[in-house]
Amino acid sequence: MAVAQPQQDTPRTKFAYDEWMEGRGVPVHRGFFVRDVRSVELSWWEERKCNAAFIQLMGQEGVSEARVTEIPPGQTLPPYRLAVDEVVYVVSGRGVTSVWNDAAPTPKSFEWQDRSMFLVPNNAYRQFSNMQGEKPVRLLHYSYLPLAMSIVPDPDFFLNNPYQARVSEFATQQDFFSEAKVVNGGGGLRWTDSGDPNRAFWYGNFFPDMSAWDKLDANTHRGAGGATVTIQFAGSDMSCHMSVFPPLTYKKAHRHGPGRVIIIPGGEGYSVMWEEGREKIIVPWQEAALFVPPNRWFHQHFNLGGKAARYLALHPPMQFHGYAEKVEDRLRDQIEYSAEDPAVRQLFEEELGKRGLKSAMPEQAYKDPNYEWEPKKF
Repeated sequence: MAVAQPQQDTPRTKFAYDEWMEGRGVPVHRGFFVRDVRSVELSWWEERKCNAAFIQLMGQEGVSEARVTEIPPGQTLPPYRLAVDEVVYVVSGRGVTSVWNDAAPTPKSFEWQDRSMFLVPNNAYRQFSNMQGEKPVRLLHYSYLPLAMSIVPDPDFFLNNPYQARVSEFATQQDFFSEAKVVNGGGGLRWTDSGDPNRAFWYGNFFPDMSAWDKLDANTHRGAGGATVTIQFAGSDMSCHMSVFPPLTYKKAHRHGPGRVIIIPGGEGYSVMWEEGREKIIVPWQEAALFVPPNRWFHQHFNLGGKAARYLALHPPMQFHGYAEKVEDRLRDQIEYSAEDPAVRQLFEEELGKRGLKSAMPEQAYKDPNYEWEPKKF
C-alpha cells in the first residue's frame, strides 16, 4: 500500500519510518519499557490481516524497529516481503514459518515454539502459521528498517520492491534454518573476531529455545558469575547476545549505544537505567518484558528470583554499539561494585527482603575491584 510522502520542499520533522509507522492505525507503545509483550495492547492491521502493535521506546528512535504480530488459533497469515533482514522472536506459541525468494521459489519451512528465535533474510517472502488450535501466537519482529528509511524515505522501496534477489546462501544451502553452528574465537565472522580462541560464537539463523540454551561462555567482567552466548546471524550484519546470571545476584552497571532491544526469556527481577547525573528509571521484569537502554545511559540488571535469569539483547548495527564491550574502555563505561553508589546494594537487599530472601553477592566483590567470580554452570 503506497503511503503519501511529504512534498520535497517541506522540511521533515519526523523520521520517515515514524511517519509510516504512525499511519498504520495500530497502537504504538512508547516510554521506557513494556511490562509483558504477551498481553500488550494490539489492534487490527489491515495490510497484514492480523492484530499488531509497534514498540518504539526511548533509545530506538531512528535506529531499530520492534513490532508485535498475533496469529489467531489455527490460522496462517498472508505472506509479505521486506527488503531488510528481520529477526523474529517467538514470545508465545507454536507454529511454522515458510520462507522463499525469487532465486529459490520452493519454500523452506521450519517449526518453532515458545522462545524460539530466527532470522528471515532480506528480499525473501515469509509466511507465519499457528499450529495451535486453542490459543493465538505472538511474535516479536526486530529490524533496522527505521535506519534504512532514513536513507531512502520511501516505504514502498522496502515493502513493495520488485528487486530480484541473486542466488545466495539462502538459495543454495538446504540447512539455512537448521540449528546454529559454533565458531570458536569468532574467526572469520564480520563483527565478532575476538582473538580469544576459547570464546565461542554461534553462527546460524535458527535457535530453538532461548530459555533452555546452555551453550554459554563465562562473562566474568560483567560480574555475578554470569555467562553469555554471542550470536551472529548467517549471511547478515545482524547479531545479538544472551546473558544468564545466578539467582539473588546482580550485574555491573554499563552503557553503550542506542537501538538495543532487550527481551526476557526467563527469570524475575528488575533493571535500573539512568543518564549520567540524572534520575534513575526502574524497569520491573519477568518473562516477555521488553526494554531499551537509551543511548549512553547506564543500566544494571538484578535477579530477584530463585533461579537463573536470562536477558536477550538484539543488537543495533555495529556502528551503534558504542565502546562499552571493549576492554580498554571499561573504566569509563562500566561501574565496578566497589565504586557504585551504596544505594544500589541497599535497594537490591530491600527488594529481596520483601520476598524473604537474602543476597548471594559475596562481600569481597564490594571491596576488591579485581575480584574474580567463579564461573557458574547453567
